Amino acid sequence: MAENNDLILDEGFPVLSDFKPGLSEADRFPVPRDSFASYTNAITFAQRSSFLDDCALVFNARATEGDEYSSGSTFFLPSLMKPRCALEALAQTIFKAHTEGLEGKFDPKNSGAEWWTLVLDNKTTQNDPPSKNGNDDDSEEEEDDEVGIHFDADYALEEQASGVFLHPRVATITYLSDVGVPTLILDKRSPPPQDREKSSLNGSITKGWLSHPSFGKHVSFDGRLLHGAPGEYFPSTSTRKSNDDEGDSEPQTKKQKVEEKTDVKEDGALAGKRITFLVNIWLNHSTMDAVILDDDLVSKLSTTWEDPDSNAKSDEDHVPAFQWNMKDIFSSQDKLTNTVSLSKSTEAAGIENIVLCNRHVDMAFNSSLGDLHDASKLAAKEGSMPLVFEEGVLTLTVGREASDDEDEESEED
Repeated sequence: MAENNDLILDEGFPVLSDFKPGLSEADRFPVPRDSFASYTNAITFAQRSSFLDDCALVFNARATEGDEYSSGSTFFLPSLMKPRCALEALAQTIFKAHTEGLEGKFDPKNSGAEWWTLVLDNKTTQNDPPSKNGNDDDSEEEEDDEVGIHFDADYALEEQASGVFLHPRVATITYLSDVGVPTLILDKRSPPPQDREKSSLNGSITKGWLSHPSFGKHVSFDGRLLHGAPGEYFPSTSTRKSNDDEGDSEPQTKKQKVEEKTDVKEDGALAGKRITFLVNIWLNHSTMDAVILDDDLVSKLSTTWEDPDSNAKSDEDHVPAFQWNMKDIFSSQDKLTNTVSLSKSTEAAGIENIVLCNRHVDMAFNSSLGDLHDASKLAAKEGSMPLVFEEGVLTLTVGREASDDEDEESEED
């Protein structure tokens, strides 16, 4: 059995508490239970407007002259800590949903939910934690449409132990609006510590999933997987521009249907924003640069919340801020019966230069732009959809090492 204070890695994860040499893969990895899973209508709200306002308040909390709040930080709720607000209660609810049945396999004192909120203009869509991958939201300029393809990891640990990428067991997104660019999750893991040149990133990616925003929808995926929101290639159905070269434009009726789903009256100033609540599930490790939500910020939140286990109720008519509708993560899954297959084209969509694991990487989209856009439209009809890429359609090519100066410049963008 692994000692509680030992950090032992097993294929990118901290090992579970019952780890010992010779365990089967099923015993080593009871979680994540699926590479990707989607749950429509996972959550409903009795206090929707105030909850979204709180998401915006937390998202906008930035460092002041006295560092009142942690700039660009994600937040952490230890698994044994009682929530103090509805946001922490949702983070805990999601943690418990994805760890049900795992009692005894992880140390509750060294586990918890890393969480953050994003409230962005419709044309912006970032799902990665702020400041960790060169996508700092602290700029006064309007965010651009793209989200860098990235891995979720404990980047503070990686800075101390170069080449060691430690990942959450499960990454999750809960969509709190109906608009915005979809999330692309790819069946690609980070390099192992011994791969100093990151050569294992090279080659084709043959499988992935596309998830479009829908209010109350929850998705989860293996926390080691590469993901992002490359809107140029897989655009929002509500913001997709026509491609004159392809002669392919989205029907106006489709745009209207997406836009009409937003409850302008209820969401007020947040109508039309892309709002997400992100939670990473960490077991037997607390990510080093996430912080507990500041008490002063908790006091500014507007959603009425009471501890359901408390015997002292301040209001007998109190209605919980939200209701988690998932009975369990097995029976509540959406049935993803349709798949989009993408083939190579002589008119390749393009190449993106990204930084992964401190390396410049060329990510080539070798299908046509029209085919990629059509795939996004088909996925939007289903909500979430598996993608199959023909060999060579989506490739990574590792280049030179990224310098510290380049990292600092990207963090200022």
